[in-house]
Parts: sequence; C-alpha cells; structure tokens
Amino acid sequence: MVARCINLQCIAFLFSFFPTLAFPVTEEGEVVFDIETLERLGYSAELAKFFSGQDRFLPGQHDVTIIINASKTYRIAATFDSEGKLCMDKALLMALKLRNTESDGSCENMEARWPGMVVKLFPGQFRVEITLPQEAFDPEMEGSEYQQGGHALLLNYNIFGQRVESNNSRFNLVQGQFEPGINFKNWVLRNRGSYSYNQGVSQYYNQETSALRAVESLKSVVQLGEFGLVGNTFSGLPVTGIQLYSDNAQQDDTQLIVPIEGIANTNATIEIRQRGRVIYRTIVAPGPFSLSNISNFSSGVNTDVSIIEEDGTQQNFTVTSALDINAEQQASIYQLAVGRYRDMFTGEDRPSPLLLSGEMSFNPAATFYMTSAGLLSSGYQNIRVQNLYSGWDQAWFSAAASYANTKDAGQGYQFSVQNQMTINGNFGVSWSSVYGSANYWSPDDALSSSNNLNDLMFGKLKNATSVAVSWVHPRWGAFSYALSNNMYYQASGRTYHIFSISEQFGRATTILSSQLSSQGQNSLYVGINMPLGNGTLSGRVQRNNGNVALGSTYQGRWGDNKDYSVGISGDNRQRRINGSMNIRTAYSQLTGGVSQATNNSRSAYLSSRGSVAYVNNTFATSSSSVGDTFAVVNIPNQPGLRVSSPSSGIAITDYAGIALLPLVRPYTASKVQISTQTLPLNIRLNNTSADLLMTRGSVATHHFETTETRQLLLTIRGSDGEMLPIGANVLDEKGNFLGTIIGDGNFMLENKAIGVTLRVKANNRDECRVNYREPEKFDPDVLYEVADAVCQ
Repeated sequence: MVARCINLQCIAFLFSFFPTLAFPVTEEGEVVFDIETLERLGYSAELAKFFSGQDRFLPGQHDVTIIINASKTYRIAATFDSEGKLCMDKALLMALKLRNTESDGSCENMEARWPGMVVKLFPGQFRVEITLPQEAFDPEMEGSEYQQGGHALLLNYNIFGQRVESNNSRFNLVQGQFEPGINFKNWVLRNRGSYSYNQGVSQYYNQETSALRAVESLKSVVQLGEFGLVGNTFSGLPVTGIQLYSDNAQQDDTQLIVPIEGIANTNATIEIRQRGRVIYRTIVAPGPFSLSNISNFSSGVNTDVSIIEEDGTQQNFTVTSALDINAEQQASIYQLAVGRYRDMFTGEDRPSPLLLSGEMSFNPAATFYMTSAGLLSSGYQNIRVQNLYSGWDQAWFSAAASYANTKDAGQGYQFSVQNQMTINGNFGVSWSSVYGSANYWSPDDALSSSNNLNDLMFGKLKNATSVAVSWVHPRWGAFSYALSNNMYYQASGRTYHIFSISEQFGRATTILSSQLSSQGQNSLYVGINMPLGNGTLSGRVQRNNGNVALGSTYQGRWGDNKDYSVGISGDNRQRRINGSMNIRTAYSQLTGGVSQATNNSRSAYLSSRGSVAYVNNTFATSSSSVGDTFAVVNIPNQPGLRVSSPSSGIAITDYAGIALLPLVRPYTASKVQISTQTLPLNIRLNNTSADLLMTRGSVATHHFETTETRQLLLTIRGSDGEMLPIGANVLDEKGNFLGTIIGDGNFMLENKAIGVTLRVKANNRDECRVNYREPEKFDPDVLYEVADAVCQ
C-alpha cells in the first residue's frame, strides 16, 4: 500500500512540478514531454505517452475520495482501467447509490447512458469529482432524508441467579426480565414480563403489551395497549388504553437530583424496585456506592432499595427520589391518554373506572419552564402544577403543588421543592423535599381495587427530604454529605446520614465514609486504593453494628471488554475469599462471582443480559437491550471489531462480522465509527464511518464493503544479476502500462495483477520478461509479501 502510493505520487509529482520537461499543449490537447530529458532521468517514452493526455490514474485499484454533485462525499477503493479512467463497475455504482440494473459488473461507458455526466480526475490528490443528472440516482437507495421501515423480531433479556449455602440452610433465587418484540413498517410491538424462582416456587408475570408508532405530521408518538404513562407527573402509571405524546417527551436515561447512596460490606447486589418490579440491578464493590443515573425511573414514586450481600444478608430501605427535570428541558411537550388503571400489584383482572390524563410543558419565558398535568376518573381526580426557574448561573429551582380528590377520603394536597446549584465550580448542593397531607393519595393508592385506604394510613409517607452536598478541592480532596429523612403517618420516621471524605497522596487515594441510621444500623468504612499493573489494589477496614472486618481487593482488566476482581476479608467470626468477573462480548454481557467462607458458607451468582434479533433477514446479537429504533452493521467476516455510535455506545462484531447497534436516536444524525485497531492489515474497508438518519421505529442495515488486499513486492534483477534501473516501465502481456520500477528494482503487485505476465522496458536495455513465484499464502498480519524476480 505504501509502495503503491509512493509509485503513483512520485510520477504525479514528476509530471506536475517540473514544467521544464514539457512543451506547450498541442491542438489535440496533449502535452509534449522532452523525451531526451526523461530518458536521462531513467524514464522511457511510454511513460511520457501515458501521461501526455488528460489526467489519469495508474491502472489498478486506489483509495480515492469521490465527490458527487459537489454535495456527497465517499471514501472508496475504486478501480481504474488500463487507460487510467474510472471504472464504473457494479460495486462502485452500488456504493454511490446509482442505478445499476443494467450493469454486468464490468467497466461501462456511463457517459453514454447518462448524457451530461462529467468525470474529473485529480490523481495527485487521489480525488474524483463526478457531476450526474438526477435520473442517475437509484430512488430506492436514495429515498427520503430519513431511513424508514425495516422489520425485526427480537428478545431483550436480563437473567440473574444466586445460590447461598451454609451448614443449616440453602437459598436459591432466579429472576429474569424478558421483552420480546416486533418492528414492522415503523410499528413497534413490545411485551414485557418477569420470571422468578425462589425456594422451589416459580412464577411468570406478564407485565404489559403495547404497540406504538410515530406520527411525523404531529411530531408525536401514539401508543396502544398496556403501557406506563409518559411524562414527569404520572410517569410510569400502569394503564390499558391509548396515549399520544410528543416525540421528544421520552428520556432514555434519568438523572436523580439526589443520588441513592449506601455502603456495601461485600461484593453486593443492589436491586431497585418501583411498583413491585425490579427496574435496576447492579453489582457494587465493598464500600460506599452512589447511583444517580437509573433508566425507567419514575419520579416521586416510593423506591425500595435492597443491598444483598454475598452471604445472603440484606439491607432494605425506602426512598422517594425526584428526577432532575432540568437535565433534558424541552421547548414544548405534551401527553394525552385515555384508558383504565392496570393493577400491577395483584394481577387480578378487576374492572376499573375510565380515566383521562394529560400533561403540558412549555416555556412562558426564557428562564421559566412550566408543567401542568391532570388525571380525571370517576372516583379520583389529581391536578398538578410545576414551575422551574433557571435564570441563575449554574443553579435552578423548582416548586410544585398537587391537588387530589379521592372518593371516600376527601381532598388532599402535596407540595414539593427541588433545587440544585454549583458555586465556584467545586461546591454543589442538591435538595429535594415533598410533603403530602393525610388525605392526599397517589394514583397508585387510590385507583388500585385491592387497596383499603384506611389500612394504608399506617406508615403512609408524610414528608420525604433528601439533601446532597459536595465539595472538591485540589489540595484538600473531596467531601460529600447525603441526608435522607422520611416521616410517616402513624409510624416513626427514618433518617440516614452518609459522610464521605477522600484525599489523594501521591498515587494512593484514601476514603473515609460513615453511615448513620435512626434505626441503629451504623457503619464506618476506611479504605485506601492505589494502582497496580493494569488494575487497582485496595485495602479497607469496616465497622458495621459493632463488628469490625478487614479486607483487600484487586480489581483489574483483561483486554478491552473483561474486568475481574479477587479479594479476601474477615472478622472475628469468619474469613472469606471471593472473586468476580464481568465479560462483555458480541453476544451477551456476563457477570459472575463466587465466595467461600471458613464457616462452610458459600455463595455464587451469575447474570446475563443482552438481546437477540432477526433484523432484515440478518441474525444479530448485542450485550445491551434493544430500543424501538436500532440498526445492524455488517462488516463481512470481520469478528471482534468495535463499532461505536453516540446513542449505542460500543458494539462488537460477532463471528460473521455483524454488530447490533441497540439504540439509534431518531431524527438525529448518528455517526457510526469502526475501530480498525484489530482489523487485519490485508483488509481494506470502503469506509470507516457512516451516518444513520432514521425515523422512530425504523430498523436499518448498513453494509461496509471489505476487500482482501494481497500485495506482493517484487525485487527484480536482470539476467546479469543487477537491479533493474529506477524508472523502467512495467507492462502487462498486452503492452498496457502498469507502472515503473522504484527503489532497488522494486515493483508492487496487487490482487488481480499478482500472477500475470510482466514485461519490463528500460533505456539502453532489451525488453525482458519477469519470472517470479507467487507465495502460496498471504499473511493477513503483514502489509505485503516479498519475492525475488528475474527479468530475462
């Protein structure tokens, strides 16, 4: 490749920047070169004749930039014929999205098919400019500005299993969330269900089934069936019916104002539940943790948090967190729905009254954002107004008021405030508080047919306040404090305090964290982390309810997609060793861990999550869940390549070179990038990036063309054993010019040219025929093979 470029560029340089070698242009438009001067430099008359006409490339294949109608740019490995003209074969026509129904795969005279077509060659810049009439473009490949349609069958899955054993007990748990679905002509059909197996009892629960489609004329989405309401006020409320909402009203990720924090004693599993179902699960290392970005989170809904330790013990607490409504502020969005409440707690098919809900958000002024919402039913009405002010630098404030009228309970009120600000870039405060009167009932409480409101009064949330404060200084380190305070009707309240301080000394980082609870569940954590090899070595001391434990963990990386950890811990009752691994592949994300204690207790867990899909007649897999708009990238026979896009993150090609991009943001240009670091050196791609512009619900397939490039560098000697001179012309058997000798008798052959008969014509030498042996195998990990040749 390098030698080829040098060959072409040297010749182009010679004839472009040495005007003393040429005389004025003749009437036929040819340039007359000074043959004697060329011969003194070692170049023959055939070379001058080849370049004396119009601009042309050397015959063969070259990586060039092709510009169509001054608006579309392609980076393509194009073929040039024996005359140095662009070969418009079938592969090139498809790459340029031109009509090719009449093409037989060979080079064609496209100027005759499309009158007015103009092709300009710039060999010195490896650029080709083409001007084409509109009828040259294939309408099926061009289409509209957005890609639409496509079809797919898919399954998203998230499976978790855990086993805990001791001398006196045994605990087995399996949980799985499954989401089969269909995409067809921009319709998106999804079903969600969950399976659980606990101590011999198994159960499958069908959660919801819905279909949605974008309505581009309204810039909205319509959804039918069983679904959760979209919006900020009644987010996730289970309803059976129909809803229409702004297409920008959905948020893929949700940011909490005050994060969910705690301290884990071992490699613990964190489960977050809302409305009785798991919405998030992760594994955390021993010590303090903080979770602030949680998908599918509903604001203002009671959130149950479970910390499951390696030995099966659990910490459970409830928070009422709010979303950062300033994170993705939109200009104007709305939501309308009509249907019936769907009771997810009992699963019983009891009739519920018809309900109507709506939400509208808009900007009455540049720094104000207002949201008003309402839910109306025969036995329950709820109205809410929320205002957001963001006129300060790095700060915002929000306040909301809700009114509810519940049958047999009367009228109630709820007030909430939220605030977030940053001072001097290193001091931050977040605050969220909500108060509800005794007669204020949430839609879930009031609409569920299984609820007796009088029974729910005991332990009903009265006030929930969360505060987070952080301060970072380059000299004194980082400090954070979090408060969670819940007050209840007819029950005692709960308060949690979490303090954390961290400081860096050289390469080591020290952490001090303390958790205080009004229920007496207090803990203290002191740790030190330092880099070691490709990972981090940490040591810790923990005090939990009077029990002191010591531990050490090493966390490392193995390759680009594998993480692992090994550790040891112990207290005055037992010693425990543990290990875990997280592997991300083209097919799934696998996480597993085991632990063994000296008291004969042991545990193991394993989780797998990802998706499988049959997309536009192509089978594909991913280690992430598929959304409603996604794409498949096909790089034939190139496994293990990393493919990235802004909304999908990193995807990996499977054994066939197929990668599934699980989420493409609709109506937004998403650039797909291919990392070529692991690409074999003898493989060329027609492009390393592509732009995806898709409508919601569409499924796209993008093909990258791969070319296996075989290159053979010949070192050619004459029959006398001397290297052939620089500038000697190399011709094929028919006398077509192929190039010139460079370096020490070197000439580069590529692909189809390997094995053909070569002739060499040099000044003051007889024409000779080149004899060489073609290698039996070309190593994909080298740029080119080398061979000796003799010209006789």
